[in-house]
Amino acid sequence: DLAEVMERGGSVSECIIAMEKCPNVSGYSLEGDYEKIRREKFRTDGLGGLIEASLLGGKKTIDAEEESVIYGKGGGGRKEKFQLTGDDPFYAAGALAFAFFVWASNGGLSLH
Repeated sequence: DLAEVMERGGSVSECIIAMEKCPNVSGYSLEGDYEKIRREKFRTDGLGGLIEASLLGGKKTIDAEEESVIYGKGGGGRKEKFQLTGDDPFYAAGALAFAFFVWASNGGLSLH
């Protein structure tokens, strides 16, 4: 009821009356969860999906669970990803320079 009043541009007092008279405060109907249905409709309507994709990045949606978060007992942290931290970039650059030196000293790219 409230959604219908809001969609037709009802006043604040009409919205309050609709909330007070609403028998179904949980938002569930025979069609399912109204909030989920509304989000799906927003996503499929023209710019809705584009706006959500640009704000959340990529293929994420507001309904999708984050894959990098640890759930359950003791959860809430993030799963570790590969990152170069501390002295790691220095060691990676040294290994790359050594590999280049070995390649160049064995002939490498000859210019003759």
